Amino acid sequence: MAEEDLIFGKNRHFFGGIEPSNMQNFTAAIEGEHVKITAQLPADTVINGQTLCTVEGAVIRRNTTDYPKDEFDGEEVAIIKTSTTFVDSETSATGTYYYAAFPFTTQGVYNRNKANRVVVNEPEPMEEFSAKSVYVSSSDTVKVEITAKLPDGVAGAVIRKSTTGYPTSETDGDALTTITADTVYTDTNVTVGTTYYYSAFPYTSTGAYNRSEANRTSVTPKKRDYLFGYDLVKSTSSPSGRVSYPDDVDNANFTPAKMNFGGSFSYGDWNFAPGEKFMPRPCMLTYAGVVDHYLNPNDYTQKAEGGASKVADTSFGGNAMMEWPKIYTKRWEEGGVYHFRCSDTPQDESWECWSNYDRLNNQIDHFYTPIYFGSNVSSKLRSISGQANMVNQNATTEINYAKANGSDWYTEVLADRLLIQDLLVMMGKSTDGQTVFGSGRSASSNSSAVNTGTMDTKGMFWGSNNGTDGVKVFGMEHFWGNLWRRTAGWINDKGTQKVKLTRGTHDGSTATDYNTTGSGYKTISGATPTGTSGGYIKTMKTEGFGRIPVTASGSSSTFEADGLYYNNSGTMYAVVGGYWGDGLRCGPFCALLYYAPSYSSSAYGAALSCKPLATA
Repeated sequence: MAEEDLIFGKNRHFFGGIEPSNMQNFTAAIEGEHVKITAQLPADTVINGQTLCTVEGAVIRRNTTDYPKDEFDGEEVAIIKTSTTFVDSETSATGTYYYAAFPFTTQGVYNRNKANRVVVNEPEPMEEFSAKSVYVSSSDTVKVEITAKLPDGVAGAVIRKSTTGYPTSETDGDALTTITADTVYTDTNVTVGTTYYYSAFPYTSTGAYNRSEANRTSVTPKKRDYLFGYDLVKSTSSPSGRVSYPDDVDNANFTPAKMNFGGSFSYGDWNFAPGEKFMPRPCMLTYAGVVDHYLNPNDYTQKAEGGASKVADTSFGGNAMMEWPKIYTKRWEEGGVYHFRCSDTPQDESWECWSNYDRLNNQIDHFYTPIYFGSNVSSKLRSISGQANMVNQNATTEINYAKANGSDWYTEVLADRLLIQDLLVMMGKSTDGQTVFGSGRSASSNSSAVNTGTMDTKGMFWGSNNGTDGVKVFGMEHFWGNLWRRTAGWINDKGTQKVKLTRGTHDGSTATDYNTTGSGYKTISGATPTGTSGGYIKTMKTEGFGRIPVTASGSSSTFEADGLYYNNSGTMYAVVGGYWGDGLRCGPFCALLYYAPSYSSSAYGAALSCKPLATA
């Protein structure tokens, strides 16, 4: 047998030995009408002065659909004995070619590593490839919707799926579909709780595939835990008569919640435990945004599991907060009817969870609102029981003191307020929060605010109608009344209302953080405040993120039944809720768009919010 046959023949003899190293350089690119290849052989393997293997050359092979697997696979392009650059004349400038080099030693040992591969004109990865779970309420089923957008210059894409891991090639896993245009494909053959792994393989007319990991997505179909909501006829003035429970929600036949004044709170059919459905949980949250311990919802001085809590401990490295789950919402207006829906699972692509975004635009599982009004503890805005309220500061100082807790902390924000407003209307089946939940500390006979912690043993919801004791909703003290609460993300700029729903830019704003001017905020058209400043809200503007007050020409017993103050002559920073002497103007919708952020008063302050960064 000739030496050439020993080295290159189909019946090669291998005498053992050391595998050669990878090619030092192996590239291929279109030059003119053909492919130009640069191939630099590996060096001999020498250890301690002893040559363990001597490189003799390399076999270079080519395929048009996938990389050659070994020195026999595909078309032979060249057998080189020295490093070289040459043109593969059997190619064209528009073809797709997969090359592999197989360096070999004088002993006939080959290197078949994937490092010695290069492709020319491989199709690009998918422009978009994503999957999401969708619940179909009419049939009580789930499906997976796959959004697939092809890259330029391809003939189509093969989509495969598996339940054991991502398909790695166009023949791996189970065939789902082949597409030749951008599409949203629905996979109905799915089971709740099973994770499905999808891969797309865009291909050219010549049969070349892109098999990169960029074309992968997975999803675990989930049936919703709840779908709640309400409808509101905007023209109906009666706060309770305008709100109804439609047939398409789980709460269609629920009994509304209400405060039995002089007694206990009646949840009706909304009696969910903290942490269940949309109900938040009281906790002590560290500065790092980690729950240290949960609080007994009926006695904040105790931990949920027993023992004394840190709720009144100013040395605790964090704050007393309410931990909210991820809440998806959809809001829209049709035929003069405002519709609000919420769920733990988005029902389609139009649903959003505005409160559940961190400052880097990532969705987060939990967001946090304050149990207490803000106090000044060592130049930090804190939420701690038994403390004096921080007042007589301007908005900038309040913000700086809030951020002193850490990068994920800020003052209260508009998106959270709007969500809580809708949840209160839904639970109470009325837009008059004072009548349903309590008047708050709002009587004109009051001469000052009360300090934090007066309702630690009042449960998650409690209120009085005497105007002095205050109100507690969703575990938070004085959501209205007692003191005005400065709120980020809402500006009245010379009569133009501007909003920011997320601290990052997920909401479509261009401002990368909240500010005091409204620069880069979203402008709300047709929402210039009108009517009598200091009057009661009559009309509100519907947006996809909630309702914004517009006209102050109602009364204390009609429509939203809360006050609206405005001044359209400057840049005004929103303050909400009302204070200890505002009477019936206080409430969940009460808003003051009247003063610049530099304004300070003994009736004004702020409270905390926290949105920790999403975990990797």
